[in-house]
Amino acid sequence: MNYLELKRKNKLKILGLMSGTSLDGLDICYAEITRNGDSVKSKIIHFESISYSSEFIKYLETLPLANTSEICKANFYIADEWANLIENFITKYQIGEIDLIGSHGQTIWHEHGQSTLQIGEASVLAHKFGVPCIADFRVMDIAAGGSGAPLVPFIDYLWFKDFGKNFLLLNIGGIANFTIIPKNSKSVEDISALDTGPGNGLIDAAISIATNGNIKYDEDGNWASRGEVNREILTDLIEHDYFAKALPKSTGKEMFGEPYVQSLIQKYKIETEQDFESFIATLTRLTAETIYVGYQKFFAEKCKIDEIIVSGGGVKNSVMMHHLQKLFAEAKFVSTESYHIDPEAKEALAFAILAALRVWEIPSNIPSVTGAKKQVLLGKIIY
Repeated sequence: MNYLELKRKNKLKILGLMSGTSLDGLDICYAEITRNGDSVKSKIIHFESISYSSEFIKYLETLPLANTSEICKANFYIADEWANLIENFITKYQIGEIDLIGSHGQTIWHEHGQSTLQIGEASVLAHKFGVPCIADFRVMDIAAGGSGAPLVPFIDYLWFKDFGKNFLLLNIGGIANFTIIPKNSKSVEDISALDTGPGNGLIDAAISIATNGNIKYDEDGNWASRGEVNREILTDLIEHDYFAKALPKSTGKEMFGEPYVQSLIQKYKIETEQDFESFIATLTRLTAETIYVGYQKFFAEKCKIDEIIVSGGGVKNSVMMHHLQKLFAEAKFVSTESYHIDPEAKEALAFAILAALRVWEIPSNIPSVTGAKKQVLLGKIIY
């Protein structure tokens, strides 16, 4: 099917791919995306989060400090690995019709407003599956003067603009971010969003260091529940320059990743298991407080939140969710499942929708969120 035929279709079957900063696996969402006038509807047909092998995770962890040759090879190697996972997914669910693939790629580096690099060569996927692949969603926003992130707020707006509530849509992945959609929103320019800072990323790194890589995340907040929050360390961490920055802003593991955690472990002399339990409890509280601070600092006076809709891996951390519910005491907390969206599938589905918007030539960045000079088409189309 050529591009013009694809563009004319009002209903597309798309594979949305998401591999986040947590490096835990590839989310694959097979969805039907439908255009009806100015509205876009989505339906998840199949979804699976496929865990990476421990060897592949270790490989991905080396890439931010890799040299040019290693990054070049990784661009193809990662795509080949993903192609194998996608092929198994297609076989398992007996998927026949696929119009295109929307791939976020694997973020190697992201500097707010300056540069961004996601790899996992789209040409490999397009060739392997014989359909167009849309990737590199962030770069055009940066070219237009924006930060290249966050990108999901446009999709949040499409999903939640018509419910008549003041929503805060909170996603806690490796990095935490939220979108605010006021109930009287008339266009995407009425919404607000930001990366608040660390999500699960610092906690995951601390757990991995504490267990010599045997445990990758704090399941249900078990480590945090055994430790006491160190208020002195927490106060020090909240003094990080990022939290005081003006909008728009975005961040990633370049700022809040394992090297940062290693520096904190040395600074605060974290040595024993009990030290790590307190440290992880403190990092868990840090994530919750910086989400709350991001709201209070920039948006509280403009929009009182009725409902907080949560997604991402942080939803499974009961300690973190307890902190958030105490901080946002007046708001109702619900999962995206309340709106028929699997919380784990949300980001992969979002990139399936962004791929459809690119085919239909609908701009999908939000200048008021990213700082771009204008709305632009996001994503490169590879045949």
